[in-house]
Amino acid sequence: MIDKIKGGIIVSCYAGNDYPGDINAEMANPIAMAYVANSVVAGGAAAIRTNLANLKAVREMVSVPVIGIHKVSDENNPGDFRITPTMKEVDELVKNGADGIAIDGTKRPRYDDLTLEEFIHQIKAKYPDLLLIADISTVEEGIAAYQYGADMVGTTLSGYTPYSKNPIVFGTIPTPEPDYDIIRELKKHGIENIIAEGRYHSGEQLMKGFEAGATAIVVGTSITSPKKIVQTLLYDAKQAGGK
Repeated sequence: MIDKIKGGIIVSCYAGNDYPGDINAEMANPIAMAYVANSVVAGGAAAIRTNLANLKAVREMVSVPVIGIHKVSDENNPGDFRITPTMKEVDELVKNGADGIAIDGTKRPRYDDLTLEEFIHQIKAKYPDLLLIADISTVEEGIAAYQYGADMVGTTLSGYTPYSKNPIVFGTIPTPEPDYDIIRELKKHGIENIIAEGRYHSGEQLMKGFEAGATAIVVGTSITSPKKIVQTLLYDAKQAGGK
């Protein structure tokens, strides 16, 4: 599956209400997301990344690889979530047709009694052919997840944990630049399979990500969130009007 997505764009057709403040909630409809997925594949997307609520509908609509995730929030802190944190979510994603899954690869407290290493080994033992991506926020987390057996490391959470090198607030407009340095550092440490994700919205940024060493790059809300697209257009217009 890595060969199928190498050098390509993965579009994150994520829209949900999995936790308070979840992203792109206005588009949280499986049929809507399935048609968005169909459209971006027609435009050249190599794969789709989507959440459990939309996975089955998306899987039925497209023939490219589909990467599934499911965010679970902390009962005591509803806004704090983890990406596919337990085997329960993994089983549900596989059942609904995921070709690959992304899990939380950060050092934050997990939602089961397993270490990240034990969790990865458990997934690999049960689903040896499933592409496993560890979403991380630091180089150290990426190195560890890769050593534990993750097939790929995703830079999805770079900037979005309190201890990230350059913490930012999700949804900030104007959108900050992607983290190219984390890709370079991961490559220096021998991690071959990297999915770059986070704040990519132009062809120039895609080229910089690939030049840094990304295997594939995820583009998300700049394509699939009309709300953010309009907000960005209005912001850019206001900035242009002030010149």
